[in-house]
Amino acid sequence: MLKGIIFDMDGTLGDTLQLCIEAYRASVRELTGRTPTAEEVVSYFGLSDRGVLGGLLNMNPDAPELPIDTFVRIYCERHDELAPAPFPGAAELLRKLKQQGLKIALLTGKEHYTAIPTVKKYGMEGVFDLQLYGDPYYNCKADNLKRAMDTWQLSPQEIIYVGDAPSDIALCHSVGVPIINAAWCSNAAEEEHACLALQPEYRLNHFTELEPLLTKLTS
Repeated sequence: MLKGIIFDMDGTLGDTLQLCIEAYRASVRELTGRTPTAEEVVSYFGLSDRGVLGGLLNMNPDAPELPIDTFVRIYCERHDELAPAPFPGAAELLRKLKQQGLKIALLTGKEHYTAIPTVKKYGMEGVFDLQLYGDPYYNCKADNLKRAMDTWQLSPQEIIYVGDAPSDIALCHSVGVPIINAAWCSNAAEEEHACLALQPEYRLNHFTELEPLLTKLTS
Protein backbone atom coordinates (compact mmCIF):
# COMPACT_ATOMS: atom_id res chain seq x y z
CA MET A 1 0.00 0.00 0.00
CA LEU A 2 1.16 3.51 -0.77
CA LYS A 3 2.28 5.32 2.39
CA GLY A 4 4.39 8.23 1.14
CA ILE A 5 4.01 10.66 -1.75
CA ILE A 6 6.91 12.78 -2.98
CA PHE A 7 6.31 15.82 -5.16
CA ASP A 8 8.49 17.74 -7.56
CA MET A 9 7.87 21.50 -7.62
CA ASP A 10 8.54 23.05 -11.03
CA GLY A 11 5.98 21.85 -13.56
CA THR A 12 4.27 19.62 -11.01
CA LEU A 13 2.85 21.77 -8.24
CA GLY A 14 3.12 25.00 -10.20
CA ASP A 15 3.79 26.11 -13.76
CA THR A 16 7.06 27.77 -12.78
CA LEU A 17 9.33 26.84 -15.68
CA GLN A 18 9.08 30.23 -17.39
CA LEU A 19 9.76 31.98 -14.09
CA CYS A 20 12.94 29.98 -13.60
CA ILE A 21 14.17 30.55 -17.15
CA GLU A 22 13.47 34.28 -17.19
CA ALA A 23 14.95 34.83 -13.73
CA TYR A 24 18.22 33.24 -14.83
CA ARG A 25 18.25 35.19 -18.11
CA ALA A 26 17.55 38.50 -16.37
CA SER A 27 20.17 37.80 -13.70
CA VAL A 28 22.91 37.10 -16.21
CA ARG A 29 21.89 40.17 -18.23
CA GLU A 30 22.03 42.40 -15.15
CA LEU A 31 25.39 40.99 -14.09
CA THR A 32 27.18 40.76 -17.42
CA GLY A 33 25.15 42.56 -20.09
CA ARG A 34 24.74 39.25 -21.94
CA THR A 35 21.34 37.56 -22.18
CA PRO A 36 21.56 33.77 -22.45
CA THR A 37 19.03 31.93 -24.57
CA ALA A 38 16.30 29.88 -22.95
CA GLU A 39 17.94 26.79 -24.43
CA GLU A 40 21.22 27.63 -22.74
CA VAL A 41 19.49 28.00 -19.39
CA VAL A 42 17.56 24.75 -19.77
CA SER A 43 20.76 22.88 -20.64
CA TYR A 44 21.81 23.27 -17.00
CA PHE A 45 18.50 22.08 -15.53
CA GLY A 46 18.94 19.12 -13.20
CA LEU A 47 21.46 21.16 -11.24
CA SER A 48 20.42 23.34 -8.32
CA ASP A 49 20.13 27.14 -8.25
CA ARG A 50 23.83 27.67 -7.70
CA GLY A 51 24.71 25.02 -10.26
CA VAL A 52 22.68 26.64 -13.02
CA LEU A 53 23.85 30.16 -12.18
CA GLY A 54 27.45 29.03 -11.89
CA GLY A 55 27.25 27.34 -15.28
CA LEU A 56 25.79 30.42 -16.94
CA LEU A 57 28.44 32.67 -15.40
CA ASN A 58 31.30 30.19 -15.75
CA MET A 59 31.83 30.30 -12.00
CA ASN A 60 32.33 27.68 -9.31
CA PRO A 61 28.91 27.18 -7.66
CA ASP A 62 30.60 27.20 -4.25
CA ALA A 63 32.51 30.44 -4.86
CA PRO A 64 31.66 32.99 -2.14
CA GLU A 65 31.37 35.67 -4.81
CA LEU A 66 28.71 33.79 -6.81
CA PRO A 67 25.91 36.41 -7.03
CA ILE A 68 23.13 34.09 -5.89
CA ASP A 69 21.43 37.00 -4.08
CA THR A 70 20.88 38.75 -7.42
CA PHE A 71 19.19 35.67 -8.86
CA VAL A 72 17.00 35.14 -5.79
CA ARG A 73 15.93 38.80 -5.82
CA ILE A 74 14.90 38.67 -9.47
CA TYR A 75 13.19 35.31 -9.02
CA CYS A 76 11.08 36.66 -6.17
CA GLU A 77 10.37 39.96 -7.95
CA ARG A 78 8.98 38.18 -11.01
CA HIS A 79 7.09 35.44 -9.18
CA ASP A 80 3.74 37.25 -9.17
CA GLU A 81 4.06 38.06 -12.87
CA LEU A 82 5.17 34.68 -14.23
CA ALA A 83 3.94 32.09 -11.70
CA PRO A 84 1.42 33.74 -9.36
CA ALA A 85 -0.32 30.61 -8.10
CA PRO A 86 0.07 26.83 -8.02
CA PHE A 87 -2.03 24.57 -10.17
CA PRO A 88 -5.64 24.90 -8.99
CA GLY A 89 -6.25 22.64 -6.01
CA ALA A 90 -2.60 21.76 -5.43
CA ALA A 91 -2.25 23.24 -1.93
CA GLU A 92 -5.61 21.82 -0.90
CA LEU A 93 -4.69 18.35 -2.14
CA LEU A 94 -1.42 18.35 -0.21
CA ARG A 95 -3.23 19.22 3.01
CA LYS A 96 -5.88 16.59 2.39
CA LEU A 97 -3.26 13.90 1.84
CA LYS A 98 -1.45 14.92 5.00
CA GLN A 99 -4.69 14.83 7.00
CA GLN A 100 -5.18 11.27 5.77
CA GLY A 101 -1.97 10.31 7.52
CA LEU A 102 0.21 10.00 4.44
CA LYS A 103 3.82 11.09 4.51
CA ILE A 104 4.37 14.02 2.15
CA ALA A 105 7.69 15.33 0.83
CA LEU A 106 8.95 17.96 -1.56
CA LEU A 107 11.87 16.75 -3.67
CA THR A 108 13.04 19.39 -6.09
CA GLY A 109 16.09 20.40 -8.06
CA LYS A 110 15.77 23.84 -6.49
CA GLU A 111 17.76 24.84 -3.45
CA HIS A 112 16.23 26.54 -0.44
CA TYR A 113 16.95 29.91 -2.06
CA THR A 114 13.97 29.58 -4.40
CA ALA A 115 12.09 26.57 -3.07
CA ILE A 116 11.14 28.22 0.21
CA PRO A 117 9.81 31.43 -1.40
CA THR A 118 7.66 29.38 -3.77
CA VAL A 119 6.37 27.13 -0.99
CA LYS A 120 5.38 30.24 0.96
CA LYS A 121 3.78 31.99 -2.01
CA TYR A 122 1.78 28.89 -2.88
CA GLY A 123 0.44 28.46 0.66
CA MET A 124 2.18 25.13 1.22
CA GLU A 125 4.04 25.92 4.43
CA GLY A 126 3.85 23.21 7.07
CA VAL A 127 2.61 20.57 4.64
CA PHE A 128 5.82 18.70 3.83
CA ASP A 129 7.34 16.24 6.26
CA LEU A 130 10.57 16.49 4.26
CA GLN A 131 11.92 19.15 1.93
CA LEU A 132 14.81 17.78 -0.14
CA TYR A 133 16.76 20.08 -2.41
CA GLY A 134 19.08 19.88 -5.40
CA ASP A 135 22.86 19.79 -5.70
CA PRO A 136 24.95 22.28 -7.72
CA TYR A 137 27.09 19.54 -9.30
CA TYR A 138 24.74 16.71 -10.29
CA ASN A 139 21.09 15.68 -10.39
CA CYS A 140 20.72 14.20 -6.92
CA LYS A 141 17.06 13.18 -7.04
CA ALA A 142 17.83 9.45 -6.94
CA ASP A 143 19.95 9.94 -3.81
CA ASN A 144 17.22 12.06 -2.25
CA LEU A 145 14.62 9.40 -3.01
CA LYS A 146 16.78 6.94 -1.10
CA ARG A 147 17.11 9.46 1.72
CA ALA A 148 13.32 9.80 1.94
CA MET A 149 12.90 6.03 2.04
CA ASP A 150 15.54 5.70 4.76
CA THR A 151 14.01 8.53 6.80
CA TRP A 152 10.50 7.12 6.54
CA GLN A 153 11.65 3.48 6.70
CA LEU A 154 9.55 2.66 3.65
CA SER A 155 10.28 0.42 0.67
CA PRO A 156 10.27 1.72 -2.93
CA GLN A 157 6.87 0.11 -3.44
CA GLU A 158 5.42 2.10 -0.54
CA ILE A 159 6.19 5.52 -2.03
CA ILE A 160 5.56 7.26 -5.32
CA TYR A 161 7.07 10.32 -6.97
CA VAL A 162 5.08 12.91 -8.89
CA GLY A 163 7.28 14.71 -11.42
CA ASP A 164 7.20 16.10 -14.93
CA ALA A 165 10.63 15.67 -16.52
CA PRO A 166 12.01 12.68 -18.45
CA SER A 167 14.97 12.70 -16.06
CA ASP A 168 12.54 12.25 -13.16
CA ILE A 169 11.30 9.01 -14.71
CA ALA A 170 14.80 7.65 -15.31
CA LEU A 171 16.01 8.53 -11.81
CA CYS A 172 12.95 7.02 -10.15
CA HIS A 173 13.36 3.79 -12.08
CA SER A 174 17.05 3.66 -11.16
CA VAL A 175 16.06 3.19 -7.51
CA GLY A 176 12.87 1.19 -8.09
CA VAL A 177 10.42 3.97 -7.20
CA PRO A 178 7.24 4.25 -9.32
CA ILE A 179 6.38 7.63 -10.79
CA ILE A 180 3.32 9.57 -11.81
CA ASN A 181 4.44 11.55 -14.85
CA ALA A 182 2.85 14.99 -14.51
CA ALA A 183 1.87 16.05 -18.04
CA TRP A 184 -0.23 19.07 -17.11
CA CYS A 185 2.46 21.77 -17.35
CA SER A 186 2.46 24.21 -20.27
CA ASN A 187 5.54 22.57 -21.84
CA ALA A 188 4.39 18.95 -21.39
CA ALA A 189 3.78 18.36 -25.10
CA GLU A 190 7.42 19.17 -25.87
CA GLU A 191 8.61 16.28 -23.68
CA GLU A 192 5.81 13.80 -24.36
CA HIS A 193 7.82 11.51 -26.61
CA ALA A 194 10.81 11.41 -24.26
CA CYS A 195 8.58 10.71 -21.26
CA LEU A 196 6.58 7.96 -22.93
CA ALA A 197 9.76 6.29 -24.16
CA LEU A 198 10.83 5.86 -20.54
CA GLN A 199 7.56 4.10 -19.67
CA PRO A 200 6.37 5.82 -16.47
CA GLU A 201 3.98 3.76 -14.37
CA TYR A 202 1.36 6.47 -14.75
CA ARG A 203 1.00 9.56 -16.95
CA LEU A 204 -1.70 12.11 -16.24
CA ASN A 205 -2.63 14.96 -18.56
CA HIS A 206 -4.63 17.02 -16.05
CA PHE A 207 -3.96 17.89 -12.42
CA THR A 208 -7.57 17.00 -11.58
CA GLU A 209 -6.75 13.36 -12.40
CA LEU A 210 -4.17 13.17 -9.62
CA GLU A 211 -6.42 12.93 -6.56
CA PRO A 212 -8.54 10.03 -7.90
CA LEU A 213 -5.40 8.07 -8.77
CA LEU A 214 -3.80 8.67 -5.38
CA THR A 215 -7.04 7.69 -3.66
CA LYS A 216 -6.99 4.40 -5.55
CA LEU A 217 -3.33 3.75 -4.76
CA THR A 218 -3.71 4.48 -1.05
CA SER A 219 -6.93 2.54 -0.44
